[in-house]
Amino acid sequence: MPTLPSRPALASPARPLAFVALLLLATAPAARAQSPAEEPAQMLDAAFGEAAETRLFAPIPRREATTPAPAPEVPGYLAPGAPRRGAGTNPLARPEIAAAPIRRGLAPAAGPLPAATERAVGMKLGADQLSLSTEIVTGQGGWQRNDTRLGWTVTRGADADGEIVWSAAAGGSLPAAGAAEQTGEAVLGYRLRPHDIVTLTTEIALAGRYTFATQNGLAGSLTPRVKVVADLTQPLATPWRTTLDVSLGRQVPMVGRDIQTSGTALLKLELPTP
Repeated sequence: MPTLPSRPALASPARPLAFVALLLLATAPAARAQSPAEEPAQMLDAAFGEAAETRLFAPIPRREATTPAPAPEVPGYLAPGAPRRGAGTNPLARPEIAAAPIRRGLAPAAGPLPAATERAVGMKLGADQLSLSTEIVTGQGGWQRNDTRLGWTVTRGADADGEIVWSAAAGGSLPAAGAAEQTGEAVLGYRLRPHDIVTLTTEIALAGRYTFATQNGLAGSLTPRVKVVADLTQPLATPWRTTLDVSLGRQVPMVGRDIQTSGTALLKLELPTP
């Protein structure tokens, strides 16, 4: 009986090996295609880890002291608790105008000295530096029509400080019977202090008066004056302020020779006010 030829012994394992080789060749491109996508993810993970480590072990920042910005300025008239209009230094507020009544010769004088024959009532507006006053005056003690006049005066007082002092005044009167009158006066002087408690002022005053509806109605005079004011509070050690005011002047008219010399001396005691 004829025998069939037998298969080689290595023929059976050759197929499995070829199958495995084909499988490896088929899966290799897929692995190579996935590797570039995985590399960025790994790089991102490494960068995130380094950043987290840096933040974790970084030194704690110090907060530097900063100067606060200044608050915006609030105008005085809008600030809380600001004084009312006219009571403070608000430039928009209406300035206060001091008013003082004028009363002369209304109360009879009880004493040996003669009573004043002139009576006047009126109002003075403004401070001593610049003031306006109006008044109704009578010179015979009674309010008679033929002796009553309306007067007005604008005065610019002398400076309290400074070596050169000056003042000016203008006024007028309108009598019920007679011609109206206009007056004016200008004073220029120089002040110096020869001693700590003594003030010496030399000045010259030019005054004029013009009466309407009369012949030669213009009259003027020139008056040089010397004033000495001494503060005797410290030398006398008095609890109140003591001031001695001495003035000497000589009035020379522009027309005529009617020269008049005048002098005054005033001792003033001022009690301190709380």
